[in-house]
Amino acid sequence: MPPLLDKARYIILLLLYTTLGVQSGEEFKFGDTESPYFYQSKILPERKEVTDYLLYNRTVKIFFVQDEDRKPFFLSVIPCASSVEWTVTHKSASQIKESNSESSDPPKSKLRPAVLYKHTGRDFHTFKYDNGSSGLYTIDIRPLESDTYVNLYVSNRFPIKNYPVLPRDHTVKVKKRSRKSFTVEWQSSPQETPFDNLIEYHIAVNRKRSFDTFCSLMSHYKGDSRPPPPSNFNFSNEIRRGKEFLERARPIGPAKKNEIIYKKLGVKTKYTFNGARPGRKYHVNVFVFNRATGKASAFKSLTVRTKPKKPPKGGKIRDGRVQVHEFTKPKELLTMSYKVNKPAKEVLLGVHVCGGKIRFQIRTKKKKVFSRRIQNYKEFTLKNLPKDIYSVKIKGSKKGRGEVRFTLTTKKNKYRYPRLPKDTKVTSLNSTCENVTIAWLGETQRQKFCIYKTELSEKGSKRRPKIDQCSSEIDKASELVFCKRFKNHNQQLLRETINGLKANHNYRIDIIVRRSGSSKFFLRYDSLYLKTENTC
Repeated sequence: MPPLLDKARYIILLLLYTTLGVQSGEEFKFGDTESPYFYQSKILPERKEVTDYLLYNRTVKIFFVQDEDRKPFFLSVIPCASSVEWTVTHKSASQIKESNSESSDPPKSKLRPAVLYKHTGRDFHTFKYDNGSSGLYTIDIRPLESDTYVNLYVSNRFPIKNYPVLPRDHTVKVKKRSRKSFTVEWQSSPQETPFDNLIEYHIAVNRKRSFDTFCSLMSHYKGDSRPPPPSNFNFSNEIRRGKEFLERARPIGPAKKNEIIYKKLGVKTKYTFNGARPGRKYHVNVFVFNRATGKASAFKSLTVRTKPKKPPKGGKIRDGRVQVHEFTKPKELLTMSYKVNKPAKEVLLGVHVCGGKIRFQIRTKKKKVFSRRIQNYKEFTLKNLPKDIYSVKIKGSKKGRGEVRFTLTTKKNKYRYPRLPKDTKVTSLNSTCENVTIAWLGETQRQKFCIYKTELSEKGSKRRPKIDQCSSEIDKASELVFCKRFKNHNQQLLRETINGLKANHNYRIDIIVRRSGSSKFFLRYDSLYLKTENTC
């Protein structure tokens, strides 16, 4: 038997459905309730943005009703501190009555609500349903990272309007980049006019994460307040649940000093961030803010990596340390030394080239030990090296611009660069209309694998660019599915299932591997292109 409050909510929803809009042609509103009643009934009012507090990994059900067929509606979900997973389902009025009737016992398949839409992410996301059917709509929503506040809005007239308008091109672009600073700029909002000062721009720079909504930035920058005591119908079970809810609430705290740099820029559309560190990645988020409404819309997130610090020429290579050098001149020569303290049966060498081909050479005073022209990423094992001081010479490409990252070590456990198997192919084991199971070879050391999915157009799915091991990031259109750490002793296939795909859509699946979560160095497996089944 469902909890007493759930029965009360269903009764309210049935009353709304059978009493509101019963006259022919009369306009029906989604519950027609004031927003304060939302916290008791979890019934969304129409055209009013409401805020709810969700506990980490706990699913909450939120309802709205529609009394007419073929009537569109707009549903917006705006997460704050955490990304959320949400699903919209539908039940007709007859299904609701049957499921709450004690005399009837219909087949379970007829009572199961129809799933209309699924989405997972941190972004401000709107679901438009063009041909809404009458009945009860349920939003099942669950935070994936922490407790979070979430804003919700529903309307059968128009999407949410009190957020400022973004320009058609709402990307943030890097104009200048050095080792210790970078400059970004963006286009102005079409709402900006010379007659008022309602529109201004805010920017946030940090090294941990991007903020896809303004409330996400505020949650992480200032920290979230504790939720108020939940409203209830004064049932004893609900009073107990309310106490448990407050005890389990764990709102996130504010960022440490200087962890997030947050600036209000007025009408400026250009910003220079100084005080960056060489070779580090920074997340940049720009928001257009309306002073009258207190609302903000987010530009596309940008990730900037500053130029790496140049190692001194003629310096020493430390065992296991990743060396990074940026070439600026054609056929530039870098010379360093590497000391083998005692005879080594094996020395691991990893070389990652970004831009053109380089010549990599290792030798003693008497003879040449290793010499190769290398492009992209290669890993080598040098055998039986005697105790000696080795000269490492690297000659840049003819074009002159590029970067090389390399590491040498006599001990496998000190190899800090990520590793790829010889076979970097990703295969699809099973694909349906909404998920796919993929498989790939791991490595013998423990590494972190991050899986991304990218929705492609029919035309875009036919483009199969060659894998660039040096691309700084996955495409901005890509969505992170999850990250996991694996250790595979026998290099057997690793398997994972990716959910939340759309039927009859083209996707590209990418896997990025890092040595650890904090490592800035990564490598890519081959991209997997697939098309989901047409029907479920």
